[in-house]
Amino acid sequence: MSISISQATVFIEELLAVLEDVYWECSTMDLKNQCFNAVRLLQTELTELTKVSVQDHHYEYEIIAYQDNTVLETLNNLDHLLKSSVLRTRTEANLKPLFAQAMEVFSH
Repeated sequence: MSISISQATVFIEELLAVLEDVYWECSTMDLKNQCFNAVRLLQTELTELTKVSVQDHHYEYEIIAYQDNTVLETLNNLDHLLKSSVLRTRTEANLKPLFAQAMEVFSH
């Protein structure tokens, strides 16, 4: 799935908001650490995207701060750990489609 830099910025902001909820709902340190790691990766990527000129926001998005597989591996690990965790219904409902979309967005 190809998205613009502008669309990627909005998506990452939305994913970060939900991951922050997940962080506070985590019941184990391993899960909190993995969630924190994902939040840090995405915050770094978002910071790099804010440096891109507004005139270039229509260009196709590519990961800037990390190798392509770093973000995917981190999100996959977190998703795997979350399968055995209990989250609030709203948080889980918000997270599932975002994780599915993240696999497409960050696989390029």
